[in-house]
Amino acid sequence: MGDLTATDVDEIKRFLMRATDEIRTWLPAPLEPAWKSEASSELRNPEQGPSGPWGETPVRMAYAAIHHFLFAATECLEALADSMSLETTIYVPHVLARAAMEAGAQAWWLLEPGIGARRRVIRSVLIRKASARYLGRAANEMSPPVNASAYGEDEAMVDTHAQGLGLALVDTRVGRNRVLTCETETLPGYTQRANDFQKAVYMTAAYSIYSGAAHAELYAISQSWRQSTSAPALLERSHERVAIWAAVYAASGFAMVPAFNLRYSAMRADCGADAL
Repeated sequence: MGDLTATDVDEIKRFLMRATDEIRTWLPAPLEPAWKSEASSELRNPEQGPSGPWGETPVRMAYAAIHHFLFAATECLEALADSMSLETTIYVPHVLARAAMEAGAQAWWLLEPGIGARRRVIRSVLIRKASARYLGRAANEMSPPVNASAYGEDEAMVDTHAQGLGLALVDTRVGRNRVLTCETETLPGYTQRANDFQKAVYMTAAYSIYSGAAHAELYAISQSWRQSTSAPALLERSHERVAIWAAVYAASGFAMVPAFNLRYSAMRADCGADAL
């Protein structure tokens, strides 16, 4: 099928930068949803907590988290464009595609249509709680241990925020895993979230394919090599153009699909009673 050519490299770079530029036009900051859109309705939510009415702030914070994830996904596209050369193998594109998939899957879960302000805010708080937990684990493993709050939001900060909204987070240990829930929402694990996302973007098996490189599985690393045609006993680097183009297309889809959904949710007409 052939190795990358200089034309391929130029086309890939242009494609990824055009995709990044287009996606970022869909991410206005701050989010100002269209009149009568689903997002606009959520900003006018009637929710109350011990600290008083929710108002717009918790909803805007949820959408801000979505923006963070989507900017992270576009940064993966930029990194992929910067790394592309005639010496590129599938290893780096696969790792960056996996990273874009993780960020896109988080955004996709937060962006599910029709769930309303309360569930969307709960989902964002669950993600923040899990993030704070991982930060705390990393801080405790340093030598000497450090205060997690010096590097980001710690669990106590998230708990205080949740309590002010009247949300009770439940952290349950199930075997070796910990499951975070709040009311009807359960934070999906990485694999479940990625599997749901890959079905939504019609890229089944993408998580398994790109996880191989991210975890440095031997089969994935070996795909960057092939038997030499001049000396069959030796290996040479493989710059398989079809495999690399496939990773480029997949990575861009992991960013573009949820970004378009964000744009759509800010424009979609709210067909509920409030819109009449």
